[in-house]
Amino acid sequence: MQYTIERAGSNDRDEILNIMRPWNMHNVPSPEMDELDLDCFFVAKIDDTIIGASGYKLLSPTQGKTTLLSVLPEFSGLGIGKALQNARLDAMHKAGVKTVTTNADRPRTIIWYMKHYGYRQVGTLKKVCSFGLPDVNYWTTIEMDLENYYQTIDEKK
Repeated sequence: MQYTIERAGSNDRDEILNIMRPWNMHNVPSPEMDELDLDCFFVAKIDDTIIGASGYKLLSPTQGKTTLLSVLPEFSGLGIGKALQNARLDAMHKAGVKTVTTNADRPRTIIWYMKHYGYRQVGTLKKVCSFGLPDVNYWTTIEMDLENYYQTIDEKK
């Protein structure tokens, strides 16, 4: 199945939130998630249909944070989530980010980030409203060394 990853367009907000709906991450803005900054979002498309999205935020010149990442359930397991993660990591790396923080509540997702990107757990954060898994009331905060990640990739080439 052919898909493309591209920067989100100025009219993609509603479609991005629809991608987040199956995972209860669509209530934006909310106490858990500010309004989407579409300049910091990527979308995955098949033809002209958005099937996945990922975002990030620059917290400082060297610190980045992932915001949302989701792929429609029927397209799960095809590598689209990984391609979206790679796109936002590339954007942050090009911006000079050295460390990336992510909050997640799904154990499988946390393990995926640790396995593929070298994240390590650095804490937890209490949720302030229903967002993500409804039966988990905290975020697991994980962090990755983006410089080291890219150094490792370069060494493998």
